[in-house]
Amino acid sequence: MQIKYTYKQDGKFLIGHIDEYPEYPTQAFSIEELEANLQDIYEMINDGTLEIHNKHGVMEMTV
Repeated sequence: MQIKYTYKQDGKFLIGHIDEYPEYPTQAFSIEELEANLQDIYEMINDGTLEIHNKHGVMEMTV
């Protein structure tokens, strides 16, 4: 399974979030630590430990 995430460098930290859940950011010193944190967040969302307050949707656009 692949999960897309977004991150940025902020001083000595990397700050990132799972693209599907931007309301749950995390920070780390390395990309490996960031990915481990993001995996923990994803697992907590899926097992119900971390409540999802925002809902996400997809819409079709005609141009």
